Parts: sequence; structure tokens; C-alpha cells
Amino acid sequence: MKALVVVDYQNDHVTGPMGGKFIPMIEKNICKRIEDTIKMRGDVYFVIDSFGDGMLPNVDSKSTKYCVWGTKGAEIYGKVGDYLSSGYLIRKSSPGSEELMKKLRLYDEIELCGVETDVDILANAIIARTANPSALVIIRQNCVASRNSELAEEALDIMTGLGLEIL
Repeated sequence: MKALVVVDYQNDHVTGPMGGKFIPMIEKNICKRIEDTIKMRGDVYFVIDSFGDGMLPNVDSKSTKYCVWGTKGAEIYGKVGDYLSSGYLIRKSSPGSEELMKKLRLYDEIELCGVETDVDILANAIIARTANPSALVIIRQNCVASRNSELAEEALDIMTGLGLEIL
């Protein structure tokens, strides 16, 4: 059984304070992966940052408010959000999700897409590998993006070393 995990593809991560110029470009590719997964009767998980108004996540040693629950910035970006009713929503307040780890134990194929390659994708890829060491874990390069392309490339190298399939 297959799971597609869409990580942090939220307004604040795409066009807001955490966004980057290449991040909106993967929207169409993510939508295609969601459609393909639904057709194959797989499960889609939307794993999103969710912070309370008084909570300031530490990012790049700055106090940047983003993805505050109940704001436009915390919502799923663009057409990807149209698929929310076809999947499961998991809110998190750290790069990885313990709740996701429990769910991924059931799958023999796990694919991740979204942002940021060098932080949240990497963290959740490690969680996927840990949850089910025998599962095929896939990262499609045209479905992930990051503000820092150099760190993103290094993260992909790390994931390759962990035995993940980078396509």
C-alpha cells in the first residue's frame, strides 16, 4: 500500500516569509502526484506546520512568525489545497511528526513531496525510514523545493545515503 506525504506546502512556506522563488514551481507536480496516488487507491497525508499565536519557532536564529493556526499563511497553498478533503491532515510544531511515524508503519511505499528539502522533507524522510525500514521511500526532485538550493542538494545526498530512492 502506498502513502504520499505532502509536507508544509502552505502559503507561508510558498509565498510568505518562509517562501522562495522556486517553491511555487512545484505546485503542478505535487497535484499530479496526489492525483496519481488517489487513482492507485493510496493514502495522502498533508503534514503541516501549525503554531499558536504566541509560539515563535526558531528559524535561522530569527523570531519569524509563520503558519500560525487559523491564519491564511497556515493554509495549504494553491491548487494543492483543493485535495485536502481527499487526504488526512496532520498538524506539527517541529520539523518531523511523531503522529506521521505511527501511520507510516502500515505502508510498503512512501513518497514525500513539499518543502523544505533540507529541513522538513529530510526530517520526515528519516521518520519514514524509521517507521518502516523495509518500505520503499521515494523523493522526486521535481516535487520538493527549498529556499537554499545548496543545502537542498546536500539533503538529497544524505537521503540517498539512507537508502531512499531519489528520482
